[in-house]
Amino acid sequence: MLQIFTLSILIFFVYLISFCFLITIVPFFKKSGLGSSWLIILFIIKIAAGCAYGLFYSLPDKVQTSDTWNYFDHSKAETDWLLKNPVAFVKDLFIYNHDSTGNLFKAKDSYWNQLKSNVIIKILAIVNVFTVKSYYADVIFFNFFFLFGCMAFYRLLTEKIEANTLVRIAFVFCIPSFLFWCSGVHKDGFIFMAVALSTFYFNEWVTRKRIFSEGVFIFTLCLFLLFSMRNFVLFLLLPALLTWYLCNRYPKRQIALTAGIYIAAIILFFSLRLINHTIDFPAYIINKQNEFKALAGNSQLVLPNLKPDLLSFIQFLPYAIDIVFFRPHLSEATSILYWPYLVENIFIYTLIIYSVVKFYSKRRAELCSSSTKAFLMFCFVFAVSNFLLMGYTVTLTGAIVRYRAFVLPFVIAPTSYFIKIDKHQAYPVNCFR
Repeated sequence: MLQIFTLSILIFFVYLISFCFLITIVPFFKKSGLGSSWLIILFIIKIAAGCAYGLFYSLPDKVQTSDTWNYFDHSKAETDWLLKNPVAFVKDLFIYNHDSTGNLFKAKDSYWNQLKSNVIIKILAIVNVFTVKSYYADVIFFNFFFLFGCMAFYRLLTEKIEANTLVRIAFVFCIPSFLFWCSGVHKDGFIFMAVALSTFYFNEWVTRKRIFSEGVFIFTLCLFLLFSMRNFVLFLLLPALLTWYLCNRYPKRQIALTAGIYIAAIILFFSLRLINHTIDFPAYIINKQNEFKALAGNSQLVLPNLKPDLLSFIQFLPYAIDIVFFRPHLSEATSILYWPYLVENIFIYTLIIYSVVKFYSKRRAELCSSSTKAFLMFCFVFAVSNFLLMGYTVTLTGAIVRYRAFVLPFVIAPTSYFIKIDKHQAYPVNCFR
């Protein structure tokens, strides 16, 4: 046992040193403008958060229901299978064990629902080959992948918004709940990575006005990851990207275009079932909510029944807003685990109120470029649409703090625009003149 522990420690530090060197020479990271020291510091912070995530879920009262350790345990047998029969290992990802593939949004007896776990287990199985099935060394590999997402969003934010470097770093990399949930061996880090890289290369296409093969490959891979791990994020990303594109192309009609796109989306959401009864999005939302209601947990909320019609969704809206924007309440602070989220919520809303005040105090001045405004509109609609969908489906306070974590950089990072630390870096030169 001692030998296994010693070997795991050795493997961990060998990979830690190796990857710390690697990130300083990867062109994608170097183009961020951050020096080698910053890259290593941020990478180590994410690894530390990933290890803390693993340690937290290894506690006796957590480990039995922990997805991250369940994935790891399943991946060890998959690694053996990969080494013995790699063709069968790959083919297994495309085989379903039911009479049919099942409904795309169904939580049980569905190939599509199992795909999100299978993809993570397959990735872990491959990484295990290099780490000799060491969980904490796997954390290093996973956070190397996740760092591409953080760096993509940082580079995109740097291009669109000139702000103090420390503030921008803090708001992209170091949001506490984002750092914790998106650094662990789980889906959340991959989901943020996929969204961030998709938006990065989408911006490259819009800016360069041409599509290039490298971007197409990465963009397609990211869409597959989103589809397999959390498909509703993909369905919300696409209209947000369309909003970005049209707002960038027609800057004088940004509000009208955005309203038009999402009014059309709402109409389709409720009316597609009239065209094809198998595409019933309101019923899917209700089913998802019922699945969360069926889960055990001390943070389960008491909510009214949601019905598959527009009026019921409107009546439920205040509950959805409360769940996703204001939970946990101060009255729920009986558990010390909620205290960090309460403090984070207070900070976020203070920051948003401050940014709104700064925005309106400069209202008469010329705002930033149409390209930047289109990007900010994208961040807004993507974040709000994800938040509202979570509010309609997630019924546990303990779960909502995790599910919304990957969206927080899209809310918080743009406010770096309004944080004036010094007069040289606070605002872009073409803003607020």
